[in-house]
Amino acid sequence: MRYLLLLILTSSLYVNSEDQGYKEGDEFQAKKFKTIALFLYKTDATKVNIARDLSFSLRDFMNYATVDQRDIYKIRKGDTFVLKQSYRDGDIFEVSLKSKRTSREKYFVISEDLNKSSLELLTEES
Repeated sequence: MRYLLLLILTSSLYVNSEDQGYKEGDEFQAKKFKTIALFLYKTDATKVNIARDLSFSLRDFMNYATVDQRDIYKIRKGDTFVLKQSYRDGDIFEVSLKSKRTSREKYFVISEDLNKSSLELLTEES
């Protein structure tokens, strides 16, 4: 009976895991306005990712992971971007943004933010 219960618990964890495993070359398109944030600098994305992982209190999070608003680009409806290079074992990706609203192409995104339902995966590189 114990083994059956253990099997049921472990199988439910396996079924409910939704690790997408994004990789370089994947292309996304935003279906809604202001879906996720792209960071101008890799260090800003790294600081926010570390603060999320360590579950800082709100005050510590604001002191450690505050990013200047001018260094963030909010993806808008219709914008597409391609994952170019991964950092920190796939936690952060460099992206190439295809948008008419900004002249800059190189940004950084936290892979945890890519799981938002308002992003559509257009292509997968094998």
